[in-house]
Amino acid sequence: AAYKGERVAKTAAIISMDDCSDESSKKAAEQQTEDHQNHHDYGGFASLPTDVLISILCRSPASDHTSLRDTCKAFRTTIDSAAYKGERATSGWAEVSTHLLTGSELYDRENPNGPEDVSLSDGDVDDDATEEERAAALQWKIAEKRLSEIIEYGYSSELGYMDQDYWYNDITVEIKVDGERCGSIDLVLLPRGVYHNYPFHDAADVHSSELQMVGMRLCDSVGRLKVRSIKNAELISGEAGKGGFLHIKTVRINEAYQPMDCTNIVSEAVRSALSEPKLDGKWTLVTAISDYQVYMTKKEMEFKRKIRYGEGGNAEEKERADKRFWECALLDTKTLLRVGFKQIAETVSQKQNPYWLFALPSFLKDPIKSFKEVNQISLIEPPDLPPEPIGVDGEILQATSDYCIAMRQILDMVRTMKLDLDKTEQNSSSDLAEMERQFAEARTSIEEGKPDTLSDERWEEIVAQVERGEEMLRAHRATIDEMVQSQRDKIRNKIDVAIPGAAEEFQKVVTALVRKGGSIRKSYAIHCCSRFRITQHIDFLIDLVPPEGRAQALSSWDACGLTPLHCVVIDTPVLCDRDEYLEFIERLLGLGADTNVKSAKGVTPIGQYRLTISEKFDYNNIFGMQIGDEPAEWRPFHRKMEGLLRSYRGETDADVEAKCAVLDNDVDPNLMEQGGDVEDVWMDDDEGEDADADNEDVDMEGDEESDNEDDEEEE
Repeated sequence: AAYKGERVAKTAAIISMDDCSDESSKKAAEQQTEDHQNHHDYGGFASLPTDVLISILCRSPASDHTSLRDTCKAFRTTIDSAAYKGERATSGWAEVSTHLLTGSELYDRENPNGPEDVSLSDGDVDDDATEEERAAALQWKIAEKRLSEIIEYGYSSELGYMDQDYWYNDITVEIKVDGERCGSIDLVLLPRGVYHNYPFHDAADVHSSELQMVGMRLCDSVGRLKVRSIKNAELISGEAGKGGFLHIKTVRINEAYQPMDCTNIVSEAVRSALSEPKLDGKWTLVTAISDYQVYMTKKEMEFKRKIRYGEGGNAEEKERADKRFWECALLDTKTLLRVGFKQIAETVSQKQNPYWLFALPSFLKDPIKSFKEVNQISLIEPPDLPPEPIGVDGEILQATSDYCIAMRQILDMVRTMKLDLDKTEQNSSSDLAEMERQFAEARTSIEEGKPDTLSDERWEEIVAQVERGEEMLRAHRATIDEMVQSQRDKIRNKIDVAIPGAAEEFQKVVTALVRKGGSIRKSYAIHCCSRFRITQHIDFLIDLVPPEGRAQALSSWDACGLTPLHCVVIDTPVLCDRDEYLEFIERLLGLGADTNVKSAKGVTPIGQYRLTISEKFDYNNIFGMQIGDEPAEWRPFHRKMEGLLRSYRGETDADVEAKCAVLDNDVDPNLMEQGGDVEDVWMDDDEGEDADADNEDVDMEGDEESDNEDDEEEE
């Protein structure tokens, strides 16, 4: 409209020569006509307001930008401006493309000056070689070393850098907008095999902490899927559990292409990167975690850094920074949803935690969604959690936490000292017994008298040696007895002095805080004791809770969405602590803790227990492998844990999923009988009875023996 208005104004100002009555008027008209014609090519455009000029030029193909820049200074300034780039991005006229850098390209970028310390040595060229020949020889040597380093350092792959031990690729995809490089996407590709023999968790752990977290949460130790939401999206069962596992590490884009938090450029760039021809058929699953840094400006990042390290910002500014942080993370989530990603429901935990998303190759066949369509997609949000304790309640939690940590260290130390003491006594006892046996034999020989073959001098020497040895043995035994007694005294001191003293001080502090108005329930002190399995103070804490609130205190959520029973099994039990776990759980149940209450993740305590052991199974940090025990040794303990934690209202879907996490993809060796047959340790009692009833060839006498063995095993 502004352009048309200006054209009309210019045209109206030109005086028609036919209307001129005198010579001076004709000359003025001729001059105005000439000026108008001189400005006809671009002068009218150049004089337009900047925003109008941007609206006109932004529709130009990127291939015309070079010619437009050469037209005039106004065009060049406009096209190079951030406002123009932003308009191109917002209006959808920007042309986005990507280029996957090969390994050699990455090497050249990291080494722009080529290999270091390359020079000609004797024998590389003749002594009478010309400067041109020497230069050519040097270039040849540089190229030779470059090729050698590309192969040696893992840059020979067409997918970028390749790790020499685990064969994963670190991939860099260059983003171009209107032909100009303006950002990059970094990915990692783990080559899971179709035969499930790839050390998936080991490779993820070596690569980065983020990939380790993703790999542990979504897949087992060889890369097979654990989460049901991804499995349900597969067109062919099991297709996403084998083949390449692709993870988006970072996406970075020039701020000019993110006007008003527009997601167009990043959406198209991510879709283009995943559709790169070099990646075709190389991956079956891609994952990503929403990243606030994609849309947060450098200025906002710097301000957030200052707030984080306490270098400035009042309460209002901190709140604004936190809000902006979450807005940017949500924008990145919507960007990925536009590309075709879906949310991983099982990873939803706490409010304002990053969203986890995934995509399968089939998802990318549909067009990129509009921002309006994405806004209609409802993201799965975690339930509202209780607030963190503050004031006096916060002091109770802090006192409880400090005490539990210290007490856990003392208890672990006592346990270690007892194990060392038992080992010392066992080893020294066997060693001393052997030495005493040898000296007894020597003493018997002496008592039988001197053999005729030995001289008196030699006989006296042997007798003296035996007597010295017996004396040394007595001294050695006394030393060991003294050392053992000293160790026992230390253990007794810990048990009789250190533990009661710390407990008494803890009780004084907590009692005083409760009298000041603190709440055991609202402070989550019972949850804290459960986390560290400090059994001796559960009764003390419960006594400080009013009778009408005790049931809630034993079964309510803490700020993480866990009940005390969930807190007990949040870490994997080990056999040396099995009595602690069983005793603590039995005590909570005796006080009235409810096994039916679900956590924020939707699992009851039995489901949490299964999740815990399945995660440890996947990373070879299981009962047997962790402390050298055989599966048969912990199987009775596992049965007892399942029996104690079982929900009488039935298992939730999440509990069943937790069971599948252990049993879905081949049973772990720790859940197998000696003969290799799978034992269903979760089989209900009535199912077992039905199975026995169906067996018509039961040997009653054999059954009684088996029952007796089971009873002994339980005892």
